[in-house]
Amino acid sequence: MNHSIIICDSESNNYLDKNNATVFAFNNSSESNDSLFYNTINYILNNKAVTTCSIFFPLNINQLFWDFLNLSNFLKWTGINIETNISDSIYDEFNDYLSVTKNNSRKSTLEYFQKPASEGKVLGRTPFGYVKDSNGGYKIHSEESLIVKEIFSLYVKYNYGLRKIAAHLNNNEIRTRKGNPWNIASLRLILTNPIYMGTYKRYRFTKFSNHQPIIESSIYRKAQDIMTSRSPYRKLPKNDFFLLSGLAKCGYCKNSYVGVQKHQYWKTYSSRLNKGTYKYYKCLSNLNENICMSETRSAEKFESNIIKRIILLLPISNNLSSNIFYKIFQNYLKVHNVKEYALAHPHYSITELISFDFITHNQHQDLLKQILNAWKSDTLLTFLTDIFTKNWESLKAEDKRIVLELLVSYINVYEKRVRLSI
Repeated sequence: MNHSIIICDSESNNYLDKNNATVFAFNNSSESNDSLFYNTINYILNNKAVTTCSIFFPLNINQLFWDFLNLSNFLKWTGINIETNISDSIYDEFNDYLSVTKNNSRKSTLEYFQKPASEGKVLGRTPFGYVKDSNGGYKIHSEESLIVKEIFSLYVKYNYGLRKIAAHLNNNEIRTRKGNPWNIASLRLILTNPIYMGTYKRYRFTKFSNHQPIIESSIYRKAQDIMTSRSPYRKLPKNDFFLLSGLAKCGYCKNSYVGVQKHQYWKTYSSRLNKGTYKYYKCLSNLNENICMSETRSAEKFESNIIKRIILLLPISNNLSSNIFYKIFQNYLKVHNVKEYALAHPHYSITELISFDFITHNQHQDLLKQILNAWKSDTLLTFLTDIFTKNWESLKAEDKRIVLELLVSYINVYEKRVRLSI
């Protein structure tokens, strides 16, 4: 027997005629509705009797309005018939909203920021060592500025390298503003930023003595001379595709495991130069700072073992289809959501946006359609198993990655074990 569901905001839920439909009421405030989105998708995927979804849009243009547009497009893609209930006032507000947005967009980013930049004002986040004062200018942060001075002193006076400075700060439990350990990249940003000698550079404007300096100009320039005289930063060669880079996490420090490719050269007894390539995974904390107890993993063995583990876990995985389709929905929101599309195409009406086929703009649309068809025919488990056991080698690297992203909940790497969940 066919069944319908209703999606609405929590206020509308109080007076709607449910007519035996299942209702999913969403929070109309700024709080996250992620769990409700998952529950809605999970309910539909596990109740194939659901054929119709009635969506009662909120009475004004807010984040929930855009969320409902995104969800309606996604559910329509899965084959659900969508019935929308939108008040007449929303159509007028929507047109006014896009009209104002369109007029504002005519101002370029440069024009918008030129005036505050010409006055040496803070634009965006303040650099480490400074905070924004009541007039919008730069004010020295008493604690952070001491760390900035120490970094310059270690580099200029004591001749420390970036790696050694990072180790020194981290060993003394001195962290960045976000509470993260220091690394080479974050230190280089500080040592090369003229803001610390009072010089402001933003949007084609340069203002000397714009604010109180943390570092004397002579020390800053000495740091630049040292930076130039030492081995220049060389761009790493382009690595091969690493399937698990960023997807696997260190079980000790929670940082990402990333793929690294190194070239080795050696001479034979006949003085012939040979070249070899070694690919492995390493904790990002260890890549720059050597502050984690994790070990490297051979890329080939690591990836092969993960694939074997996934094949074993597939038959016993709970909510497999719900997890996959919710991740497809999340992936869509990152790549191409309706709000971004509407702002880029202000001539589109609400009706046209509701009819928008999101999958057309996804680079993995063929694979996603195959997953959808497998779910509809109750062969999703067989389809996924065949991908890993029969078709894995023929898949493009990008499609392999998206399959892993859709399946894997977490990969936590420890010294002698790997925890994997799908």
